Amino acid sequence: MRSKSPSRKGPLIAVYGSSSVGLHDEAYQQAEKLGAELARAGARVMNGGYGGVMEACSRGAADAGGHVIGVTVDSYARRGGPNRWISERIRTRDLFERLGVLVGKADGFVAVGASLGTLNEVFLAWTLLATGGREEAPLVLLGSEWPALIEAHRRSGSIDSRLFGWIQVTQSVREAARRVLAESPPVED
Repeated sequence: MRSKSPSRKGPLIAVYGSSSVGLHDEAYQQAEKLGAELARAGARVMNGGYGGVMEACSRGAADAGGHVIGVTVDSYARRGGPNRWISERIRTRDLFERLGVLVGKADGFVAVGASLGTLNEVFLAWTLLATGGREEAPLVLLGSEWPALIEAHRRSGSIDSRLFGWIQVTQSVREAARRVLAESPPVED
């Protein structure tokens, strides 16, 4: 883990994504670029702390001089430790506590790809935002799979059409960073 402190305190952006994507996958590359974009803009980055999208985002942010918080789960010890780009580690007992930190403490959210765990994080954040269970925060979905998933829910009628106003979908890393930061608290020097 890196011990370098961030030079500025900025908004805390939670980045959600699969642990199973590899270095050459689109989601990995997007997450690495996203981490760097967020760090260069002065944001702090928080994620689940392990491999895949979490590692890529951590790596991009750390390489750009950012502060990276990894929220790990003690019951996941068999997965090994957090990725090496984490600046700060928050240990949680179980998945429920971890979700509480990842959703409850962030100033904004970006989901990269749509794995099962990522969908869990997105739907929890979306539900809490839409029901007033937490303060308003931007929720941005980054990746090519999101339009079809969101449209399927829209067509099914299972989600009130007004609730789609809580989410933003893009396939551009730069646009995802811009959107999540535009609605997050300003950076403090």
